[in-house]
Amino acid sequence: MTISFIIPIFNSELYLKKCVESIFNSSLSEIDIEVFLVDDSSTDDSVKVAKELSQQYNSIEVIEQNNQSNRGASVARNLGLKEATGDYIWFMDSDDYLDSTLVGQIIGDIKKYNCPDIFAIQLKLIDGKITRIECSQPNVKHNIVLKGRDAILSGYQPSSVCAIICKREFLDNNKLRFYEGISHEDVEFSMRAVALAHSVYFSDYLAYIYTMHAGSVSKSRTAERQYFYIIGDMYVALSLQKFAKTIDDVELQNHILRWSNNILLNLSLSVKRSNNPLMDKNFKKKVFLDMKNHGVFPLKGPFTSWKIWLLSKLVNLSCIHL
Repeated sequence: MTISFIIPIFNSELYLKKCVESIFNSSLSEIDIEVFLVDDSSTDDSVKVAKELSQQYNSIEVIEQNNQSNRGASVARNLGLKEATGDYIWFMDSDDYLDSTLVGQIIGDIKKYNCPDIFAIQLKLIDGKITRIECSQPNVKHNIVLKGRDAILSGYQPSSVCAIICKREFLDNNKLRFYEGISHEDVEFSMRAVALAHSVYFSDYLAYIYTMHAGSVSKSRTAERQYFYIIGDMYVALSLQKFAKTIDDVELQNHILRWSNNILLNLSLSVKRSNNPLMDKNFKKKVFLDMKNHGVFPLKGPFTSWKIWLLSKLVNLSCIHL
């Protein structure tokens, strides 16, 4: 079984080597690994580091984009998917790393459970002195193969794409690719992938180490970047609403529609309540005008509960004149 690791690179010269070596330090043999390092117009020595690593490990391919500006992780991941030939796709970020001791066990379990469409793991987030577990999916049954729709209906919460190892054939057959040009593309992709999966296995492996650095995007935003980050929720919701309408399973369709409307409510609340100096009155007006122009404000529903429906009415009343 071959695993294709797809790793977008953007100004990660300080972290890339640790990321890549965590793959090759696992019990997998190099013939079972292919790694695609996809540069996204880095301005540091990331490409130099990547090429040095490719000299050290034959199964690394460095992909450079011929563009002048950063296009985002979605574009880089989609480029990697075009080149990947492995049985499974494992997405990583270039400043994160794996617990090398668990990788072989994960591959063993993928085989043991008849190669499900998706094998889910958990993430350990390290932010300075704070460590917490993410993508644990407490509402979903673990260590058993489920249908994707059952996982979603039981409370699956899509998050980082680095927490789902996907069968390449499954991605290709369903034409699953990343929505380019938005933030929170992980959430949008993960929901569609799990919804379409015939078999998903949620494991307890805490195998992926997600690190926050001083230069992380979330810690170094301009007003323009903040707007891009915030309004991404609207595009995620719109995309999932469009996707839901293609589903024949009425129960699943309604769940995704309600869940996407909850995203829009949470977006509205976060903007309304924010004290972030980047999000002044003009910023907030711009968000709600953008939502109105896309037909999602005032909020309409349906929502996941009557309490949320009532809250949406209060939000509409308080934000309509912003």
